[in-house]
Amino acid sequence: MRRRKLIGAVVLSLAVSSCGGGNDNGGDGTGKPLVIDDEKIASAELYAAAQEQGEFTLYDNYPEEQWRALLDVFEEDTGIAVEHVRLVTSQLYERVVSEAAAGRPVADAVGFGDVTLMADLAERDIIAAYESPVGTSALKEDQYDTEAGWYTSANLGMVLAYNTACAERPVETYEDLLDPAYRGKIGLTPITVGGSAFSVYHFLRKTYGIEFWEKLAAQQPRIYESVVPLTQDLVRCEVPVSITSLGVVADQAADGAPVAPVFPEDGFPVFPNLVATTADSENPEAARVYLNWLLSERGQEALVEITREYPSRGDVDPPQVEGVKVPPADSEQVVSPGFQAWVELRNRWTKEWNATFR
Repeated sequence: MRRRKLIGAVVLSLAVSSCGGGNDNGGDGTGKPLVIDDEKIASAELYAAAQEQGEFTLYDNYPEEQWRALLDVFEEDTGIAVEHVRLVTSQLYERVVSEAAAGRPVADAVGFGDVTLMADLAERDIIAAYESPVGTSALKEDQYDTEAGWYTSANLGMVLAYNTACAERPVETYEDLLDPAYRGKIGLTPITVGGSAFSVYHFLRKTYGIEFWEKLAAQQPRIYESVVPLTQDLVRCEVPVSITSLGVVADQAADGAPVAPVFPEDGFPVFPNLVATTADSENPEAARVYLNWLLSERGQEALVEITREYPSRGDVDPPQVEGVKVPPADSEQVVSPGFQAWVELRNRWTKEWNATFR
């Protein structure tokens, strides 16, 4: 209950700041463009069509509680309702593809953190080409593809984390996971879950070699289907150490749980979380207003405050985590696999991970 109150307070604070910051969103039906804090998010024509639709459906992979709080801010700003369906990346991808194949697509927008799967949706003409005036002006060129239609909404961190009440000792480096005391007590997600896990295993292998994979597998880690149940077990000390989502563990720490994220000197992986609208959307304008809003300064600031993830915009400050100094986005500690690594290594390394860990 306490976390719900905390998130509710954040949403209220952001909504109030929006109204006080010059939100002239045309919500009174006067046909005005959507402008928040002097940034034009949607033209009068696009916003009017979106308001007429009034709602859209989003399939997304980010943990429900935080992203729902972000969507609440969007709804407050725009008057457009969002039906939110949350699934882990692999399940989300399969659902979108199967619905499209059956000729009954549901999602108007999709968001997840696997660039190869998003590229595949583009190849299948499931997501729509879109040139967002907000995204193209605010993001670096390698953070979007207008022809494919996807944009980077955030850069998500995967960090070492430990339970401060029950871990044998503070965890400072990845090598600490190889301590015999943690055999059978490490929480991980499988490489097949999506970009989050791929970025983790890519970083570990590139930094320490495949031998580290083998040593980590020999520790008999507990494998979770997503970072949500993993972090819940970290809080309960079912696993005292883990590699998990920066945003999720920071949220638990802010709520008083005895957990701490760790940013090793050797670095930690981040990966792009992508958003796109769908080609057969029933509410395309509403979905485009959401995409534009998410990439706006207003949307990015709300995202950082609520999720504690890195923004995709360079003019928005990085997240703050209570009691921990978060490295800036341009720090050498912040490491991304890069698009080419996904293309060249994802399938082969997935097979090798399965052989090593299972």
